[in-house]
Amino acid sequence: LSAAKFYKSDEVFWLARIIHAESRGEALLGQIAVGNVVLNRVKSAYYPNTIYGVIFDRKYGVQFSPILDGSIYNTPGYTATLAAKIALEGYDVSGGAFFFLNVKLATSSWIPQTRKYAFTIGNHDFYY
Repeated sequence: LSAAKFYKSDEVFWLARIIHAESRGEALLGQIAVGNVVLNRVKSAYYPNTIYGVIFDRKYGVQFSPILDGSIYNTPGYTATLAAKIALEGYDVSGGAFFFLNVKLATSSWIPQTRKYAFTIGNHDFYY
């Protein structure tokens, strides 16, 4: 069977796009962790129950900066697509994290001020 039979194409499409937009250039492990955060939100009652819904959620403002700058619409590279598929298969390195930010690029500090730090992978800090 084709691998495409194991994934919903829209899930891979959008998860790979947010992974690419948020963590292109990061190691595969960091890209998987970004995907895990999105999937953790999908599983939570506090967020929409689809990947697309989580990415474009505006309940408390824009959730991900690539929505504002348009980079969500860039074509993801191979590693981002691979990371999306690995995360969708259930590989989880997030420890339940719901937030991340690249401290070198972040323009807001509300996450580190209001959330519990979990760990760092590459340029991203992850929070509960």
